[in-house]
Amino acid sequence: MEIVRLERDRLGEASDTLARAFHDDPAWVWLIPDPRRRARLLPWLFRVGFDVTAADVWATAGPVLGAARWMPPGRPAMRVGPTLRALVTTPLRLGTATGPFLSYGGAVEALRAEAMPGRHWYLAGIGVDPSAQRQGIGSALLQPGLAAAAQEGVPAVLLTNSAVNLPFYEGHGFEVVREGPTPGNGPHAWAM
Repeated sequence: MEIVRLERDRLGEASDTLARAFHDDPAWVWLIPDPRRRARLLPWLFRVGFDVTAADVWATAGPVLGAARWMPPGRPAMRVGPTLRALVTTPLRLGTATGPFLSYGGAVEALRAEAMPGRHWYLAGIGVDPSAQRQGIGSALLQPGLAAAAQEGVPAVLLTNSAVNLPFYEGHGFEVVREGPTPGNGPHAWAM
């Protein structure tokens, strides 16, 4: 399985793939209960996430069947220009879900900071198209960040809202270090 650093002009493909992968994720179902609206908004939300964060994006070579955002330690988490644009456009797109979306984001970032206040590589999102799951793509997408963290001698950290994901991550050496609910009766979150 060949994993490559994704070029910016292919982030739309990765956004579409992650939207399909996360369509039934507890956080997105909680935030956008209507499945048709969720299917329309998730590609845009993932693209905004790619634009706003300064993470490295890795994907399968060829068609984007899976993608992962790895944030190296010491890099500013956000890009200023895209963040300002997102602050203007997000309320227009999400409407009443904007408040819960921002509260949830703040809660999971606080959970991450509690779980690992020191230098670490952060897996800011990983997903595989449902049609290509259980073929080793997710495992391969973990490798760039895990290898970089090992080389630097720092931990790798991630958050998940799905208990179903815990055995997969545990199989790659992660362990739950913090967990808890998110605000507004939001989904449970695990920091690993």
